[in-house]
Amino acid sequence: MKKILLATFLFSFLFLGQAQAAGLVPCGGTGEPACQFCHIFVLINTILQKVLFFFVPIVAVLMLIIGGAMFFFAGAKPDLLKKATGIITSVVIGLAIIFAAWMIVNTIISQIGLVNSSSLLQWYKIDCPVQ
Repeated sequence: MKKILLATFLFSFLFLGQAQAAGLVPCGGTGEPACQFCHIFVLINTILQKVLFFFVPIVAVLMLIIGGAMFFFAGAKPDLLKKATGIITSVVIGLAIIFAAWMIVNTIISQIGLVNSSSLLQWYKIDCPVQ
């Protein structure tokens, strides 16, 4: 388990380098407007999107592969079989919690009337006005 976390941590540095080249916040660079306070929320939103839609699926797939391999090779070892089913169950429950929370926030924000976009599923796009 420690090896998987270490590999994920090392892989994140590769990804963050790419994200930095693309720009996490659309301000402060050459030909871009000056950064304002609202760009902090754009930064937080960008990081959350990268985590939810890039890192979470990768880690979930890796854990499902590990759990499936343990399940496949468990044979007559009930403790290994129990551990494998626990890993698979934890991944599925974790994914359900993460994306259910996303949809609950989406529903609440759209019902309150804070969404001004044409699509209700795009509430997370923060538009930072430029002065």
